[in-house]
Amino acid sequence: MLKLYSGLSGGTLALALATSAALAQGPITTADGEQPGIRIDITELKRTSGDTVMMKFTLINNSGENISLVDLFGLPPDVRSVHLIDAAGKKKYPTIRDANGACVCSSNLGTRLDSGKSLNLWARFPAPPAAVKEVSVIFPHFVPVDAPISQ
Repeated sequence: MLKLYSGLSGGTLALALATSAALAQGPITTADGEQPGIRIDITELKRTSGDTVMMKFTLINNSGENISLVDLFGLPPDVRSVHLIDAAGKKKYPTIRDANGACVCSSNLGTRLDSGKSLNLWARFPAPPAAVKEVSVIFPHFVPVDAPISQ
């Protein structure tokens, strides 16, 4: 094992180990789909600049069938229908839209996701108040899940 890393500098080795540790941690939460074998792993929900929250997530299709992204997310195939809910504050946070009304999120997804494949996605939302540490995440056709917001 030492031979494998012997050519790496200390910084490169630290980065490689940190990346391995991050991958080993897995998602912060998982939303099961209405169709067995389909799930969404939320990998990050983090406060970012501009008083926004960035969410990164992966759609995973282990259903044994190809799935329609249009059936899951609608047209145009993007993730604009995903939203956050602050239950205590009784407030819904939809995806942010730009000046033209386009979602600030993954778009042009295509029309299907083949069985055994996954798709990395993202979306930005207005940030809830700083005191809000957890929100419910709502994906169409998936079980709602609670997720912590990191700084």
